[in-house]
Amino acid sequence: MKSRLATSILRRSLRMNLGWGILVSTLLAVIVTAAAGAQSAPAVSPAEARTAIQAAYAEWAKARVAVDLKTIERMLAPDFYFQLPDRKFTRQEFIDRVHSLKITRFVETVLTVEPRGNEWAALVLEKLEGEIKDNNGKTSKIYAMGVARDGWGKVNDNQWTLLWSEQLGQQQWKEERPPIANW
Repeated sequence: MKSRLATSILRRSLRMNLGWGILVSTLLAVIVTAAAGAQSAPAVSPAEARTAIQAAYAEWAKARVAVDLKTIERMLAPDFYFQLPDRKFTRQEFIDRVHSLKITRFVETVLTVEPRGNEWAALVLEKLEGEIKDNNGKTSKIYAMGVARDGWGKVNDNQWTLLWSEQLGQQQWKEERPPIANW
């Protein structure tokens, strides 16, 4: 009888410990999942993100026209990249490219803003006017219109930073204004 009672107590104890173990494991799994979800969810609302991203584009446009490399470098993430359909540019290659073109007008219109993990993807319409020199030194006026998807996120002191940019489409015109309304 003693061994039956001891076995019964041992079984109850094991079931209780197993039950607590499952409960604790489940709670830990829920906490870890919630923490991971909290880390990947943006900390601002879509309206706040849109307002901040539009303000960042206004600053970006001024820096591009002025070729303000200090502002451009500050606004680009350390691992920023620029993706064209046929080539991917590193951060430094992009900065060199920005520096090589004299832009006289640069306007970006934010079309959509959507969360993507810890960052925000903005679909933008870009209009630019600029000047380029050919191999003979002749300067030509160029116009370009494009659509890009840009990744934005908050880094260093909650500053909005351009993380990546992907050109989705573009058309250029040389020496003639684009046949687009309200150009």
